[in-house]
Amino acid sequence: MSVIDILGEQEDTLGTAEDLREEIVLESLQPELSGSLVKIEFETSIGLCRGYYHVSELGHEEINLEEESLNLLQKLFPGCNGAFVHQTNRDWVELSIVEVIQGIPEYKIYNRIVTPGAA
Repeated sequence: MSVIDILGEQEDTLGTAEDLREEIVLESLQPELSGSLVKIEFETSIGLCRGYYHVSELGHEEINLEEESLNLLQKLFPGCNGAFVHQTNRDWVELSIVEVIQGIPEYKIYNRIVTPGAA
């Protein structure tokens, strides 16, 4: 049986597991300060949606969705006319739906990039 060296040259480029853990922790600690630009991604049953919002003091910011993402959401919910950051749980996106339905569709944000606003 032969042994495969899976680290080899990758060790120099990828770093250690500890390095990766540090990077992940740093990303999750980025604060959402008022005025910050936040790019997000969330996944639906038929694809990935992308958009961004500017953090405000009030919360429940409207998400500026990419056109393709809004089209995708309208395939799932024909009355969908936008999305907002959940006011109390900022890890979730709420959809704005024209027609009355049972509950509000929500999706968990799985990727968030915060860019500090101008001071």
